[in-house]
Amino acid sequence: MQAAGRGETEAVQEINIQVMCCMRRRIFALAWPAVCEMMLYMLLDFVDVAFVGRLGAQALAAVGLGAQIYFSALFIFSALSVGATALVARAVGAGDAKRAAEVAGRALLLAFSVGIGVSVLACFFAGDILSLFRFEPAVRSLAATYVQTAGMSAAFSLVLFVSNGIFRGAGMTKVPMLVAALTNVVHIGVDYILIFGKLGLPALGVQGAAVATALAQVFGCLIVLFLLFTGATPLRIRLADVLHCREGWSLTAKLVSLSVPAGIEEGLMDIGRIIGSFMLAGLGTVSFAAHQVASTAESLSFMPGYGFAVAATTLVGQSLGARNPGQARQNGWESAKLAVLIMCGIALVFLLLPAGIIGLFTQDRGVLELGSLCLRIAAFEQPTIALEMVLAGALRGAGDTRTPMLITTLSTWAVRIPLFYLSIYVFSFGLPAIWVITVFDWLVRSLLVTVQFQRGCWQRIRL
Repeated sequence: MQAAGRGETEAVQEINIQVMCCMRRRIFALAWPAVCEMMLYMLLDFVDVAFVGRLGAQALAAVGLGAQIYFSALFIFSALSVGATALVARAVGAGDAKRAAEVAGRALLLAFSVGIGVSVLACFFAGDILSLFRFEPAVRSLAATYVQTAGMSAAFSLVLFVSNGIFRGAGMTKVPMLVAALTNVVHIGVDYILIFGKLGLPALGVQGAAVATALAQVFGCLIVLFLLFTGATPLRIRLADVLHCREGWSLTAKLVSLSVPAGIEEGLMDIGRIIGSFMLAGLGTVSFAAHQVASTAESLSFMPGYGFAVAATTLVGQSLGARNPGQARQNGWESAKLAVLIMCGIALVFLLLPAGIIGLFTQDRGVLELGSLCLRIAAFEQPTIALEMVLAGALRGAGDTRTPMLITTLSTWAVRIPLFYLSIYVFSFGLPAIWVITVFDWLVRSLLVTVQFQRGCWQRIRL
């Protein structure tokens, strides 16, 4: 009897191990394409800077300013993809292909409509917006040209972003990665031709960079629409799914209610970054440069967190759609554990080799030393960044987009910004203290999101 009991226990353990391995393979299969997609977009930014940097400081500043304004606005409105991802994941998990198509169709219609509005704003108000920034007139003029030109493709860009969210919700994260690769090729090629005037075309400089951005976004949009409307992927949309659906305006309202908190969260983070940069400028040129370099180096570490957050969003949403909240919880925790493990490895690199990493961006001795110290401090926030990003993604996949927004609002405006002010203007602590505050900020965020995920209220959300 005892032998039989031990045999049954071992069999159960073996099954549990197999289930866990299968879950981890599924998580990795969803995460790595998202990481590669992010890397492709970062590569595109580096190429843009390399090309435009040859035109001089004014052109570089103009493209940097114009792109920051334009894409900040786009990313706020691209929060529609958050609602689309959650609803599509639920429908796919429930095996309801018709509803998944209707959600996707209505999300695309909303994205295109909002994009038209963004294009109008970019066309008629770019100059007024840029006049708020204290740059020389030539830089503001070039930046306005960039915003107006790139803004003409805003509707296509938002459709592209929302389509990527639809594919993620359906568990097809390789599609956005492949589309990003193709758009990168187009962007880089057109960038080179139009900025420098190759193949007999005039050299358009900054405007050429904007045209390349617009054309690449249109190209990417056409690809995803082709995939969605031709049935080249398991998720197929028909024109009727765009213009009509069974739920009508209630589905539109549901998409908006899920997406608005994510848009507010993105906007608050952007405003917080701008205010933080303004205060950091008071530390002096070397400190500000060291902060920028360390932040750029640290941003590379966010990619694993982003990838596993995408996996958590998809799997939690699909599990809830399949009416399996226990599996949803397990998927969320397992995604978080894997992200923390990988980002702890990154933290070790930051601790042991900070000078080598910072040295890739600058050779200035003062910036190198201060940036290396900041990167060492950043090592201590890697596990909490992983935990916050993944569990917040899991909550969004469940349809709880308000909690991440509230946590971001609290941590940004009640922790980070006030402590930045005290550190810089009251106690004059210097840049390392700013990075210690950032470590504390991520700790607060991770604790709050962990408590909310553990409570499990998100498991009872009906979409």
